[in-house]
Amino acid sequence: MLRLIPIFILLLVFFSLLAPVSMAQKESSALKVAFQEGSFRDVSRFLDDMVEISLDNDKRDYSRNQAEIVLRDFFRNNPAKDFDLQQEGKTSDNLSYLIGTYHSLERKYRVLIRGKILDNAQFIIYSMGLIRQ
Repeated sequence: MLRLIPIFILLLVFFSLLAPVSMAQKESSALKVAFQEGSFRDVSRFLDDMVEISLDNDKRDYSRNQAEIVLRDFFRNNPAKDFDLQQEGKTSDNLSYLIGTYHSLERKYRVLIRGKILDNAQFIIYSMGLIRQ
């Protein structure tokens, strides 16, 4: 019985280290699907209370509600065709990013999403860039 305790502790540590990674992968997958479908509602689930959005080099800070309107208008004016997630990574323990290409029916946009991972492992977007290619 005593030999099982170290194994249990090792497994507990192993799975606790994997939890934030799998959580981040779930959220990046959810964001990918949201962009593929052009769903501003699904993207806005991840927005912070204040978000910096750069649309074709017009960078502004928006409240969450304002950012939802900006995203709604963006997806309405640029209907989704596809989204390719090219890179995702971490810049520190709680900061991460996603880089992809959003294909609308007429144009392509380079998408850069910067987010932070809160204590409860929730991913929150604090900055988003949508640059026409």
